Amino acid sequence: MKTVIIGGVAAGTKVAAKLKREAPQDEVVIYTKSKDISYAGCGLPYYIGGVIENEEELIVNTPAKFMGLTGAVVHTSSEVTAVNPLDKTITVNGEDIAYNRLVIAVGASPIIPNIPGVSLPGVFTVRTPEDAITARKFAEDHNCRKAVVIGGGFIGLEVAENLTAKGISVTIADMADQLMPNIFDYDMAEYLRRKLSEGGTRILTKSTLQEICGENHVTSVKTSTGNLSCDMVILAIGIRPATAFLARTEIEMERGLIITDEYQRTNIPDIYAVG
Repeated sequence: MKTVIIGGVAAGTKVAAKLKREAPQDEVVIYTKSKDISYAGCGLPYYIGGVIENEEELIVNTPAKFMGLTGAVVHTSSEVTAVNPLDKTITVNGEDIAYNRLVIAVGASPIIPNIPGVSLPGVFTVRTPEDAITARKFAEDHNCRKAVVIGGGFIGLEVAENLTAKGISVTIADMADQLMPNIFDYDMAEYLRRKLSEGGTRILTKSTLQEICGENHVTSVKTSTGNLSCDMVILAIGIRPATAFLARTEIEMERGLIITDEYQRTNIPDIYAVG
């Protein structure tokens, strides 16, 4: 029996470990797009701020350590671009790989708005250890003094707090009329606004990102409430299911979310989804 797992962070590695405990003789293979597995996503803003000092502290298990502990095989930097249920294969880096059972554990990807300037040096998302590592290195190497954080949710506020602690002047801009929309009510959001403002963070609500400006690197952002000069930008707008590569399959989905039964089975035989 060969089980292939797409995705190697929390859900994918847990599935692999459980399967190898239950049936050590079975073949279990993980393919993950990232170069890391089993990392502490909640710690990423705190690595940017230096509270977590070393990159190694973000990683729960390296591929080599995980393979040694469980017996599962891990392939990093391996992007799955297609699932072919009829012949029970997946396409990985252009190569077709067969499976008996397939587990989809791809998680989500950050929302990147379709506006000018999002690919400029100095613009970052915060989803993987590599994101946090490059953002912190950029801030230190370029002696950044001003940052704009787009998004007033959990990640946006945590990154803003950590950048402020590094002595960087931070502005948070969110298109909603309050911080933490759909999470806190208005009174709690206003309490957060006051506390953040007291700490030196500038808060702009009802402020929609329109453009990121600069030539060789970011120099400012244009919003519906005005232009904001900055040395770096953090996009913390939100996430969406990373399931676009499944569009041509007949796996049942709703708004990109894979529909399963109580046993994590999809509508396609021998294909499961978790996370």
